[in-house]
Amino acid sequence: MAAIQPAMMVALKRVLQDRFVSRLPVLAGTQSEEDKRKKQLSRAFSAFAIQKVCDASASDSAAAVIDDFNDNGIDAIYYDQKQSTLFLVQSKLKATEQFSQEEAQAFAQGVRLLLNNDFGAFNELFHNILPDIENALDHCENIELLVAYTGAGISLHAKQALNQVIEEQQENEERLCADVVYLDGGCIEVYLRDEQAVKPVNTRIRLEKHNKVEEPRITYYGLVKVNDLIELHRSHGKALYQKNIRYFIGAGKHGVNQAIKNTLLNKPENFVYLNNGVTAVCNKIEPKRSKGGYKDFKVLGLSIINGAQTVASAEEFASQHPEADIKTARVMLTMIKASDSGDFHQQVTKARNLQNPVDLGNFAALDDKQEKLRQELGLHGIDYRYRPELNATNSASVLEIDELIKALACLSENVRFPALLKSEPKLFTYSGNNEYQDIFNQQLTAFIAINAVRVFREVSHLLKGYERSSYSPEKLVYRHAVYVVAFVLMKQMKGKIFGTALLTEDEIKKLISEPMDTIRQGCFDVYEAGYYGMAHAEFKRIGTTASLVNKLMIYIFDKAEDNNVKGMLAKLAENDKHNQRLTRYLAHNATQI
Repeated sequence: MAAIQPAMMVALKRVLQDRFVSRLPVLAGTQSEEDKRKKQLSRAFSAFAIQKVCDASASDSAAAVIDDFNDNGIDAIYYDQKQSTLFLVQSKLKATEQFSQEEAQAFAQGVRLLLNNDFGAFNELFHNILPDIENALDHCENIELLVAYTGAGISLHAKQALNQVIEEQQENEERLCADVVYLDGGCIEVYLRDEQAVKPVNTRIRLEKHNKVEEPRITYYGLVKVNDLIELHRSHGKALYQKNIRYFIGAGKHGVNQAIKNTLLNKPENFVYLNNGVTAVCNKIEPKRSKGGYKDFKVLGLSIINGAQTVASAEEFASQHPEADIKTARVMLTMIKASDSGDFHQQVTKARNLQNPVDLGNFAALDDKQEKLRQELGLHGIDYRYRPELNATNSASVLEIDELIKALACLSENVRFPALLKSEPKLFTYSGNNEYQDIFNQQLTAFIAINAVRVFREVSHLLKGYERSSYSPEKLVYRHAVYVVAFVLMKQMKGKIFGTALLTEDEIKKLISEPMDTIRQGCFDVYEAGYYGMAHAEFKRIGTTASLVNKLMIYIFDKAEDNNVKGMLAKLAENDKHNQRLTRYLAHNATQI
């Protein structure tokens, strides 16, 4: 197992600091503030492991930590009454190093002392909770060793040391489990993402005039009270639409959503006849009792995949008109049993939504990579919005998918992208397109996304300033060349964008202020020397823009005398009319800021 990703390590330390450090037992001895900070994070990692494995509170997990001088290799001791299991914990918060044999041997020695009731060698923190430890030893049914680490795996000799102490101690302590519980970097990343995951909607649904389809998938359909759906929306919010392509986008003054409101206001009893209905997928559907013409269902993992605007518009209407009587309003509800595994719910969502006009870009919401990215960005305090929704606020902590697309397209090495961002931006928003797959690739991490967007924002800000202070035709070039300039500058920032640290806005400003001045002037000079059309049109043409990008990179990276560049300029490779080969070479050899 590889070590935890740098971005996830940053997120983990943030969680450890915010959730556990203030709750930890006081450290013994005197240490520098920096040493104390590192030690506290290391101790907090044991509490994190306990909380995740035992579903314990932050306070109880922190109170179990005995990591300090004379802990004999045991960092925490926790008795989980639900599992009737005593956990002995050692954790190592390291960026890359393996869990070593020496660390395992220290842990093994502490296990020996504890199981042989030799408590005298342990520290004060141990003795503070000794009554609880003795009670656990008297009543537990299992004793488990728990090792948590973030580095690059665990050495073979370390595993052998732990297996040896288990075999040795099992002769007298049969409750000692034969297998060590290992939490590696991958497990820790899953735990962190799960904290940002949307909670499943588990609820009761009541259908009138219901029916059932057995094959090919269990499906129930019938009439549901609009008021019941309104209450679901109020109780669960966005979680109710987690598998939809968009959240509520507003009623507006005209159109379908306003018609929904008008029907509820004037003829609620006719609502069922004037609405296409609502479709939901569910992990589990359990029929319950029937009463008064209704059938109750226990539903687990419910998500509305078509009809989000119907439900949200109805809720907005009810909030705006609390006096309105809409108890006669019904709507057809279809519930399809479909587990999270597989892509059936995605197929249904696409099919149901394509029956009505919809932006194909909305279907990015069905790509699992988007939700994973949202969870990772959430760990860094970024609210990533990849579904359209109403009242999206502008904030440094909010990141819209459209802005991320622009930044990632400029970060890529595809010379066509600067022009396509201006001429056909929707190519990047449909998950079925190559352009989308190119930028939302498996290598994309939260760090890369945040760094790329912050750099792109600063490039855009600086170019707006250049535009305001310039005169035509220079003004027009700066207005339309943002993707070209960002494309070139990001090649010089790749080392930092793909690095192991988050770039702050102040750092970016200092780093790119001078290079940006050179690039924007170079961009205008290259444009003026070779292109005489209108800037707003020229920067949409792939051929024009690709040629300009390559010439600008040759100038900025000082590659005019490079023999490889001369060769690629002299003769285009077959089927490479935009000289992508040259772009890639220049990108790989860009001078770094």
